[in-house]
Amino acid sequence: MNKARFESFADAVFAFAITLLALGFVLPRTHLANNRELAHALLGLWPNLVAYALSFSVIGIMWQNHHALFRFVRTVDRRTIFWNLLLLASTVLIPFATTTLGSYPIFAAAAFLYGAVLSACAVFYNLMLLHLVRSHSFEPQVAQATIDQTVRGYRMGLLIYVTATLVALALPLVSFGLYLVVVMYFLVPRGADADHMLTARRW
Repeated sequence: MNKARFESFADAVFAFAITLLALGFVLPRTHLANNRELAHALLGLWPNLVAYALSFSVIGIMWQNHHALFRFVRTVDRRTIFWNLLLLASTVLIPFATTTLGSYPIFAAAAFLYGAVLSACAVFYNLMLLHLVRSHSFEPQVAQATIDQTVRGYRMGLLIYVTATLVALALPLVSFGLYLVVVMYFLVPRGADADHMLTARRW
């Protein structure tokens, strides 16, 4: 597949998923009689706002990492498309998991669902990267150190997500903190996300 078309489709799905996050803000179905009741209902949505901010950051970072990774990829084959589609399929579930987490922030089931969705995204991201490495799909000038650091970075993110998901079964609020750790972790450029790591190499 043409790489530009591949990336355009992925960008569109990321944009769609991040837009759907706003649908998590829902006022009570009952009619609000006055301004005070409306203000109280709006203030009551603060857990949804926190979950929205977290998920917006997560999807934004996923989009950035996806862009950073594929600018160094030379060819896109059918297996890459397969893993990418599974990644995108998991990504569009994030808004639903976000709404659930925002509506039931202290429930273990909500925190576990959220972690399971993010873990699935991380699994497919890592499998796609593993295929790209094994199929030598990167541009010849990409340094092996860049590839290795990218692989380690994504595996660390997966490890934290899986840990947070399991922790959610007993300590939902602690798991939320671990999801924030992943966001902070990926704010630091590393591997394919760091421009200075691009150096000449031969396969």
